[in-house]
Amino acid sequence: MITDMWANVLKDTELHPMHTHSNNFLSGTYYLQSDQKASIVFHDPRPAADVLVPRKKQTTLNNSSLLSYASKQNRAVIFPSWLPHWVQQNKSKTNRISIAWNIQVKGQVGEHHEFQSATI
Repeated sequence: MITDMWANVLKDTELHPMHTHSNNFLSGTYYLQSDQKASIVFHDPRPAADVLVPRKKQTTLNNSSLLSYASKQNRAVIFPSWLPHWVQQNKSKTNRISIAWNIQVKGQVGEHHEFQSATI
């Protein structure tokens, strides 16, 4: 079920700092208007992910601790709510307009005979 839904308007020079969406399962954003100059960036949340980083010949999806998606108009991005993310500074005179939402599972999760189950 959708637990929250809101609109964002990111004006020239504005940004959204790093955050997560607590108490939800999935989150997402849909870009209504954007010229792709304010990407959403996801950060690897593992504390030790950057303790030892070998030199790379090329940065790829498999060897990076950051992943960026351009705020392309009519694009939706859905991600785990616990994943730290932020929106880069809008370096455009055009407002970046998006709709964002959170989703939570509803019903029984886990096995009813185990101590780690719940009914939501």
